[in-house]
Amino acid sequence: MYSIICCSVNPDEVASLKSNVADTIGMPFEFIAFDNRESHYGLCKVYNICAEKAKYDFLCFVHEDVRFLTKDWGKLMAEQLRQEGCGVIGFAGSILKLKRLTGWNTCGKDLRANYVQYMRGGAHPRCVNPEKRSFSPVVTLDGLCLLARRSVWKEMRFDEVTFPGFHCYDIDFSLAVACHYTNYVCHTVLVEHYSQGSFSRSWLQGLEALHEKWQNCLPIAAKPLTDREMERYDRLGEGYFIKFLWQKGCFDVCGFHDALRYFYRYPFTFTAWMLFPKYLKYRLRYRHKFP
Repeated sequence: MYSIICCSVNPDEVASLKSNVADTIGMPFEFIAFDNRESHYGLCKVYNICAEKAKYDFLCFVHEDVRFLTKDWGKLMAEQLRQEGCGVIGFAGSILKLKRLTGWNTCGKDLRANYVQYMRGGAHPRCVNPEKRSFSPVVTLDGLCLLARRSVWKEMRFDEVTFPGFHCYDIDFSLAVACHYTNYVCHTVLVEHYSQGSFSRSWLQGLEALHEKWQNCLPIAAKPLTDREMERYDRLGEGYFIKFLWQKGCFDVCGFHDALRYFYRYPFTFTAWMLFPKYLKYRLRYRHKFP
């Protein structure tokens, strides 16, 4: 049985989620919605408060703008959650967390995913499963939906001190669990996600706090990687992060000079050459914001 935990600021959204869960889960559940409109607590605090109240063994921490598309998803995931070595299960994650500054996804090559993202007025399926598994082992997970046994959460509670807001709690929690268990991306259940997340100065500060906390443990990988593979991921991860910051309009954090430095170090790579048109593309997209 499941305890569905949700931090809410929109009563209509959370009611829709509860109805969706009732229609699709296929198992008994309780629904714990924390109305955060007045409290303004960070997600770590909300999730810990709600997990303390939870009655059931399987915890599902989910954003209110997520919907489950697969019938009987509770039954499909319960078998995996019962496995002794199972840590956290999500729907988007990475097989690697580098020492350098990156989000939960290092460079795209490390991505494992099974969800539909709504953005720019349309639905964009993200189904990445190169090994064709039902559950792909990963290190980090995106927080759109995280499932774990209550006993796993008790061992590695969400870190309210380091992450008092709404950013990087998911990477931190999944990293902590990955040190003792195996995390997975689920490919047998499909979900849809209606928001793209917020990437601001506070997000970057959260990322910096994450790397400071984990600097002596990184890199961490879900499978053995050679030195050459690690070097390639590191190079691609740097270029990917530069492009990602531009894509989110963070030109005050990362500018054209960062692309030049990357090009000087890796002049014969496709990524280095592609940074220049990407910079122009995203500058034009945000031209109203940065005249």
